[in-house]
Amino acid sequence: MSLLLIAALLYIGFALGLILLVDNIVGVFFRDPRKPIQLRSFALSRAFITSQKLDEE
Repeated sequence: MSLLLIAALLYIGFALGLILLVDNIVGVFFRDPRKPIQLRSFALSRAFITSQKLDEE
């Protein structure tokens, strides 16, 4: 029974991961051309640097 539960959770995890991956790929190709491209990793690193600067003060 527990093996079936683990298999079901893994299946759901892989399905959600695949959905997010496809969503990101589709978002790259079918985005609004008027909006500038903003990479999430760049925004996250910028927020992290800003938070570090605030901690130093």
